[in-house]
Amino acid sequence: MQRQHDRKASKNRDQFTEQEKRSRINHSKRSVGRHEVWSWTRATKESLCLMWQKVKVQLMLGMSFLAAVFWYCRRLYSFLAQLLKWWSNYLQTKLIRNLSVLTEVDLLGYSAREWKGETKQAKHMREAYEELFSSCHIKYLRQVRRDNYSAVRAVLFQIFSQGIPFPSWMKERDILKLPEKLLYSQGCNWIQQYSFGPERYTGPNAFGKLRKCMEALKTN
Repeated sequence: MQRQHDRKASKNRDQFTEQEKRSRINHSKRSVGRHEVWSWTRATKESLCLMWQKVKVQLMLGMSFLAAVFWYCRRLYSFLAQLLKWWSNYLQTKLIRNLSVLTEVDLLGYSAREWKGETKQAKHMREAYEELFSSCHIKYLRQVRRDNYSAVRAVLFQIFSQGIPFPSWMKERDILKLPEKLLYSQGCNWIQQYSFGPERYTGPNAFGKLRKCMEALKTN
């Protein structure tokens, strides 16, 4: 009986030992699997971090390059705009400087721009321009430069203020015919003596130059 009991106890110990071994083996396998998974996850994270660092550096370089290009383009655009503005003003000034009769401007706008302030003279001049606009229906004027045009202004003032009728030759619709009409119909021989500054147009040649001036005045 004692021997049978010992055999059973030994057999139970062997079975317990086998179960314990299997349990330990399974635990070891699970531990190894977990360690492998953890190692793989860690390696993946490290790889992603390294890739992100590289991509981050490239992105920063790209953004810096784009910012530099944008700044350069903006400066270039500003420089070109200023250069174009300066060139336009230069050409406009040079063109206007060579003109004696400028383009049409609004009568009341010219009056408000040239006669500012609240002095008596400024008020009278603005009232005179307004009277021309309302009574004579004159809406535009052309500025005349570089000559003693106070006489022209005085004559025009007398014409408008006293209602002096215009001469018959001024009723000509085609202003290009005025030089010939003044010479042949009105006997204005002084037209052939008209000078054009440094340009040499005398005698019959003055008609061609006058016609060009009339054409420029008509088209502008």
